[in-house]
Amino acid sequence: MAGGVEVAGVEAPGSFPRTAAVVGLGLIGGSLALRLRACGVAVIGIDTDPATLAAARARGAADLFTDAVAAAGDADLVIVAVPLEQIVPVARAAARAMRRGAVLTDAGSVKARIVAALSRDLPAGVHFVGGHPMAGSERRGIAGADPALLDGRPFVLTPTAGTAPEAVDLLRGVIIRLGMRPVLLDPIQHDELVAQVSHLPYLVSVALDRAAADDARVVAGPAYADMTRIARSPAALWAAVCRDNREAILRALARFEAELARLRRALEGDAVHEVLPADEEVRARP
Repeated sequence: MAGGVEVAGVEAPGSFPRTAAVVGLGLIGGSLALRLRACGVAVIGIDTDPATLAAARARGAADLFTDAVAAAGDADLVIVAVPLEQIVPVARAAARAMRRGAVLTDAGSVKARIVAALSRDLPAGVHFVGGHPMAGSERRGIAGADPALLDGRPFVLTPTAGTAPEAVDLLRGVIIRLGMRPVLLDPIQHDELVAQVSHLPYLVSVALDRAAADDARVVAGPAYADMTRIARSPAALWAAVCRDNREAILRALARFEAELARLRRALEGDAVHEVLPADEEVRARP
């Protein structure tokens, strides 16, 4: 553990699930289902939207498709990838069907509330480990699902003192087989860090997009497109994230505002060269 962040080992443990249920076949759930199936795992695709199920079936995202969360009872691993506000009730419904020894995780981008809720009142023998694959795009739903989104990206696990070590080990192995990097964090620390590197960038992207005049967009190049891409993500998703992680996002926003103020002062004093990062500093960053 360095600085509170633990990057788990690079070799997958021997245990690996034979069957996985993915509940919610949207952008992330669909991408995970496609990659799991490519790894030889039998995938049960669960979604309550008939159109999503049909599109997922057309893409071959699972071996079995159903709208019944009870089908999670046939899986060794269950991944709940539904919208943030639905994770706790859907995960509890899945857990009631799960067999003893099975592992439950989620893909929510805010962890403290979810982990606190799902670390209690689950059926005996069902092991929950909070999860967050740090992957995605501005595209939406199963149509945007792409296993390549996962390549090399962090997949954060947020175990607590009461989490079964064997569940963490199994998930670590799955993450590595998915082509991602397992990272272990405390749930509260997770929320603080992702506020800075995920939630704040969305708000900055929205602000930058709104700050550009219409005639400026006509001459915009790739830099503007890259920096405003995330602003085209589903607003409802981000509204839920902002509600759930409000305090951490406000702290991240305050830090960003301080940096903007520093840049403004330097620009007004014709000293912006003094605050811009040196080439060596940029190259040294991970």
